[in-house]
Amino acid sequence: MSAAKKICLIGRFAVGKTSLVKQFIDKQFGEKYKTTVGVSISTKQLIVEEKEITLVIWDIAGFEQDGHYAHYMRGVHGLIWVVDGTEAESFKIIDTINNSLPEIKQVPSVCFINKCDLVEDRVIKESEVHALKEFNYAVYETSAKTGENVEVGFTKLASLLLNPQ
Repeated sequence: MSAAKKICLIGRFAVGKTSLVKQFIDKQFGEKYKTTVGVSISTKQLIVEEKEITLVIWDIAGFEQDGHYAHYMRGVHGLIWVVDGTEAESFKIIDTINNSLPEIKQVPSVCFINKCDLVEDRVIKESEVHALKEFNYAVYETSAKTGENVEVGFTKLASLLLNPQ
């Protein structure tokens, strides 16, 4: 029997959370932008280190209002922080959420720096990448469009959930 683990994707509006989930589950990328309203829930079963796990993926709408994420965090097993490598504001929300929900610092997490395919538009600084590594188990440069590191990142989080450190 597969262990079911709730994971939440958290990030600012339009960083690519929904596109990352679609790439992970369906290996597809849609050019049309669709805003998530509230939360979209998907599942995917994986075999990681010869163990079966079902990821129950909560793609939470990006909304930077105090308390927005709190009720979604109940029963969460893992987090994927998503920032946009082409948009500096997307990094600031991580501090805001961490400060308003200090208990989630104990939850295993990985961070996706999304849109790595947009090399010319990149604005991320090495100091920001270093800061992300301070509280995440791993940081991945991802592209929802090309699929780069998407499966690797989700699989890393699944491994952390199966083998807590």
